[in-house]
Amino acid sequence: MSGEIAEFVQTYKGCQLRKPEKIGDRAPITPIVRPELPFEIVNIDVIGPIQPPSGRGHKYVLCMMDQHTRWPEAVPLRSLTAKNACDSLLQIFSSTGIPSIIASDQGTNFNSALTQEFTKRIGSSPRFSCPGYPASNGLVERWNKVLKDMIHHVIREDPRSWDRQLPFLLFAYREVPNTTTGVSPFRLLYGREARGPLAILKSSWAGEIHLPTNISQSAADYLQEMKINMEKAAESASLPAAQKQKAYGDYFNKRSSVKNFSIGEQVVLLIPDSSNKIYARWTGPGEIIQHHPPHSYKVKLSDGTVRHVHVNKIRKYHPRALAVGVIFEGDHEFGEIHPTLNLSRSTSERVLHEINLNHLKESEREQVLAIVLKHQTLFTSDVKIAKSLKIKVDEQIEELLRLDLIEESDAEIAYPIVCVNKKDGTLRLCVDFRALNSESVSDDFPMEDAVELIHSIGRANIITTLDLLKGYWAIPMAEDSKNLTSFKTLRQQYRFKRIFTCLHRRHCNLLQKLGEEHLHLDTILTKLSELNFTVNLKKCAFGKAQIKYLGHIIGSGKHEPDPEKTAVINNLPVPKTKKELRSVLGLCNYYREYIPKYSELVYPLTELTKKRVPDSIPWTEKHDSSFHLLKKALVEAPSLYSPVPDKPYTIHSDASQIGIAACLSQKCGDKCYPIAYASQKLSKTQQSWSTIEREAFAIVWSLKKFEVWVFGTEIEFYTDHNPLPYLTKSAPQSARLQRWAFCSTKFNVTIKHCPGVKMPHADALSRLV
Repeated sequence: MSGEIAEFVQTYKGCQLRKPEKIGDRAPITPIVRPELPFEIVNIDVIGPIQPPSGRGHKYVLCMMDQHTRWPEAVPLRSLTAKNACDSLLQIFSSTGIPSIIASDQGTNFNSALTQEFTKRIGSSPRFSCPGYPASNGLVERWNKVLKDMIHHVIREDPRSWDRQLPFLLFAYREVPNTTTGVSPFRLLYGREARGPLAILKSSWAGEIHLPTNISQSAADYLQEMKINMEKAAESASLPAAQKQKAYGDYFNKRSSVKNFSIGEQVVLLIPDSSNKIYARWTGPGEIIQHHPPHSYKVKLSDGTVRHVHVNKIRKYHPRALAVGVIFEGDHEFGEIHPTLNLSRSTSERVLHEINLNHLKESEREQVLAIVLKHQTLFTSDVKIAKSLKIKVDEQIEELLRLDLIEESDAEIAYPIVCVNKKDGTLRLCVDFRALNSESVSDDFPMEDAVELIHSIGRANIITTLDLLKGYWAIPMAEDSKNLTSFKTLRQQYRFKRIFTCLHRRHCNLLQKLGEEHLHLDTILTKLSELNFTVNLKKCAFGKAQIKYLGHIIGSGKHEPDPEKTAVINNLPVPKTKKELRSVLGLCNYYREYIPKYSELVYPLTELTKKRVPDSIPWTEKHDSSFHLLKKALVEAPSLYSPVPDKPYTIHSDASQIGIAACLSQKCGDKCYPIAYASQKLSKTQQSWSTIEREAFAIVWSLKKFEVWVFGTEIEFYTDHNPLPYLTKSAPQSARLQRWAFCSTKFNVTIKHCPGVKMPHADALSRLV
């Protein structure tokens, strides 16, 4: 129930559109490859408006940063027109040279027709970052922040002349070593340190003596020395730059995860839909329509607009499922369409050919066969799975029309069809009725406990199973409800004339009642004929000692795991992630009642599913051993027996440091037949209890676990400790022990202290461990 509640809350649209942005929403980053040459790739952006504007009317600043040298440029602007941006870029490029790539955001002054034509004429390629994600243009964004901080101090002292101070600010910044490259931009560009404002200030403070200005060297020597210095500067900058970028990337990626979305997937955009923070929520849900490698997608919203968004601003949307169906049989058991066909052989010949009664005695075969042939019309031959069923929707529509199951419709509302691939390569035609289901009043129908069904059926020595065919087409649709089932295809709109209703369930209840009264097979088949049902002979079994049911082999008083299912588990590879491990444990949990001390066996694996463990689980030899022991225990699982009502029961319990376990069984003569195993991992608090406390808790827990079977009957309880004196003497002093003592009084239980007594078949597991 906790899982279903969590899923219900997770899929609530309102919460998804207000859920705060978290670190887990970001995707891992990779360091940007540093260009080999200065001004090969540059990043540009604009800051402003700056208040107050300068005395010459400048309110904005065009910023540029070179990716190789980290050389900054800043040009004041009076307005944000594309013409001003192009003039300023041309002014910068006249000193630095024209770059190969100009990276910027999606600002209108950068992606306008004029700017695009300008970059085309000068031979540069524009590269735009994702809208609403400034981190993709992070190099110049960090320079923007530094420049804003510097301008702030200038404005506080001289608010009207801040634009005149820009050259001096740039001069000072260029002589400071960059934190990424470890070298100043001036040294990387010119091969020597600059004698700028900071250097002059330092010299005056330190009282350094400079060489006379009349000492000179030849032009060739100067150029050669400058070349060597530039190469040294570039080499010295490469290593720290790579190390700094890697360190920053590793730190950023510690709590990030790879995010991939498929075309058609529904997502939420982490972009507010209003400037009002109280009213605003995230945008969406939308649909992924295109991937722009490596880190952005195009998303189509419900109003038809398309947004280009970085992956960090995208979060998966969890739609709410209106109905969940569990299918235990093969995929072909659901949603079949059964067109009418003319068969070459008669019904009686087909029955004789398809029915399998070889496991029965000759006299029994004759009796069953006589009954089946008597009701051969029930196993009608005018309906079967069409071998000619093709993948085209039109052909399936024709079959439904021919069977008189649908008709043309002119209803004002219609639902879309969904084509689902089947295992045999054909398509199943489905209708998306989720919107209709959300407005329908559900008919609550209690489902019987699967364990109780397994035990009740498993007690039988002779079992017959019948597969009802096309029962969901047997009920006529009410005239005023037909339009509610309308659906659209490419060629026409249709509606259903027949459908599955609760009446079908009531018929099934009646048949179940007849079966519980152990009436003759002839009576059951007669009643099916009266109710106008059809039986699929191929999937029927008559007079079997054991059958497959819900992943088990049941019958003749016992049940065991289906070998086909355990073989699949035995071939499972070692899980790599927590998600894979949870799936494996969930599959194995279905058969935990067959394994003594199951919780203790899987304890190392369940510890890997905790929150503190990273998603890529640290698999060790201990986990590998537990994983293979678990698979082996499932493959070699013993058969369990169905309980005989009103007979005395026997329970064995045991407690260890990390868990408790119990076995329910019944005696027949001198032999003890196990019915069910149960186990539970202890919490951290429970693990700190004393041994006698854990043993007492194991008794109370076992009685509660098996209460549905043992209540009101005699119970012999075996334990290798004697907790009765402990419970009776300590209960008045402890509320917990008092509750345990009261809990055991409602059972007719006799506790026997038998040191060394093991649970039935527990020795098999001990040998495994």
